[in-house]
Amino acid sequence: MILRDVEISLTRFIFNEIPIHLIYLPQTKLVDRGEVFKHFLIEVENITEERIQKRCEEETLDRHRAIDDMVKETIRYAIFSHRWLNEGEPSYHQMTAKRYMLKSLQLGLGYKKLKAFCREAEAYGLQFAWSDTCCIDKTSSSELDESIRSMFRWYRNSTICIAYLAASQNVETLAEDVWFTRGWTLQELLAPLRIKFYGKDWARLTEAANDLEHIEILQQIEKATTISIPFLQYHQFEPGPINIAERMGWAANRTTSRGEDSAYCLMGIFGVSLSPAYGEGADQAFFRLTEAIIQVSNNPDILNWAGSPAYTSHPTRMLPSSPARYLGRPKLQVIHSPQSLMLTNRGLQLLLLVINAQISKDSSTKAGHANTDSDFGI
Repeated sequence: MILRDVEISLTRFIFNEIPIHLIYLPQTKLVDRGEVFKHFLIEVENITEERIQKRCEEETLDRHRAIDDMVKETIRYAIFSHRWLNEGEPSYHQMTAKRYMLKSLQLGLGYKKLKAFCREAEAYGLQFAWSDTCCIDKTSSSELDESIRSMFRWYRNSTICIAYLAASQNVETLAEDVWFTRGWTLQELLAPLRIKFYGKDWARLTEAANDLEHIEILQQIEKATTISIPFLQYHQFEPGPINIAERMGWAANRTTSRGEDSAYCLMGIFGVSLSPAYGEGADQAFFRLTEAIIQVSNNPDILNWAGSPAYTSHPTRMLPSSPARYLGRPKLQVIHSPQSLMLTNRGLQLLLLVINAQISKDSSTKAGHANTDSDFGI
């Protein structure tokens, strides 16, 4: 007999916090959330009243938090991080085609890579897995929209992220892999709590249970990304509009096949959401990303950039055109103001402390405040 509040928690988690489609590993077939729900409905029967009370007492949790944690621990799946091949990656519609239509697909390198991922996921005792190549129906605009907005959360909620670095021979060459140059793999590195790296021919690069706890791996990641080890080692990274210039710098040298993805792939990292609109252009997409960050934060660190402003129809010129505009900027000591940044139809409105740096014999440094609509980037 399933407890009512356990079933409610299970429903909420599956239909809001995990991918829309998963691969059912025993049959290598795609299933939707409804089928996943039926599967785990049986498993949560062991979340009894006695176990709930014990968890509440041991971890000083309220009942709802204890149930949510226990349900989340039950919903287990692997998630795939890799660099796409130029062609031949299996699609959603190919994976859902009739069996006789899959024969040609199964001969391709993309399908072989997918099967290798599924094999490794099963080795961890899992029955479900997710790959971005085939688990998103990209012909559905609503599904694509939800997937892009939710990607960070799906990686964070996974049991393990299997990262395939096809060019890496060993730990020493890990930092040179092209995986570290792609836009989407930044959040795929930061979001999961457990990662296993595989190199060429699907050889495990370490024997560690979690490569985020392997110091040599972490040193190579720091070398490749400039992300400090504690962010990864102790799961300190949390999404949100903080350390904006530093986080933009992590993405500065990464590339995406679609220009707009250079902005969309950062939504999860900054904890904001915007509707993808392919065709709007990279500048406009990045402008909307910075606008979304401004709406939830008054941190002026977002203005710590140099170079070309975003080329949009908006009158302000204070917002940059890409993450690369933050590259190499010094970390500023900023006195935060309770006044909010505000993007209006006149420009970017903010409260500034203006300091007159001219020093003469009979004058000292003067300071004052000005409420200004400036159109200059800094």
